[in-house]
Amino acid sequence: MALVFAALVPHSPLLVPNIGREHRQLLAKTLKAFEELSTALAEAQPEAIIIMSPHIENGANWWNANVSLTYHVDLSIFGDLLTKDSWEGALRLVIDLQDYLWPDQSLRLYSQPALDYGTSIPLLLLGSAVQRVKILPVGYINNQPERQALFGHQLGEFSRQWPGRIALLGSGDLAHTLGPDQPSKAQGQGHKFDQELQRALEQNDEAAILNMPSDLLSKTGQCAWLGYLTVNAALANQLGQWHNLVYEAPFGVGSAIWYWQTSS
Repeated sequence: MALVFAALVPHSPLLVPNIGREHRQLLAKTLKAFEELSTALAEAQPEAIIIMSPHIENGANWWNANVSLTYHVDLSIFGDLLTKDSWEGALRLVIDLQDYLWPDQSLRLYSQPALDYGTSIPLLLLGSAVQRVKILPVGYINNQPERQALFGHQLGEFSRQWPGRIALLGSGDLAHTLGPDQPSKAQGQGHKFDQELQRALEQNDEAAILNMPSDLLSKTGQCAWLGYLTVNAALANQLGQWHNLVYEAPFGVGSAIWYWQTSS
């Protein structure tokens, strides 16, 4: 029926109340932007969300999709045993997507009800807007950005012809080298990466996103590039434009939220 919503979001554990605690106030702009994004998502009324996370196990020559009847939060690796939430899996969606991609692309299915934090933290922050929406977490393919971009195009094509309403979410943090404890060269590379990637996204320049300098990709600790590449490619034939809700880096890690505004 339609790809009704798309966004790119960060997933810092410090955004979670039981982890960030008093430090969350330094991410106030990001938290406010998540509230705006949640409102927009609720208005879009998707039936299912495909969320791309860099912390799902990557495939050597395939894409991994985590399939489960239900999923739950597990932030115990950060010492958080109190945060709880759960979501329903998009089983019909994943089977249809697997059939659509075959045989050109291989979507491997596995089941892990405990979500990776790159998936669960954005869902937590989107709150009630995703409580009745079924989810499908999907990872990336290793070291093949051209194929990843092609996957994004196919994901967009699939979403526009699927009989339901789909939202697409890319989860990832920008440069991790922006803090004052980092060498000046590393800080410079981090700022350059964040600026170039976001400029390319704002200009909807797929070639520029695809061809980001390899030294910036490998030396900045980022985990957002493939999310930006995939989601932007999925919107290649979608009327609209990217709108930045926030960018900040109070803890030395770039944190941005981008929202695709559909042309009226």
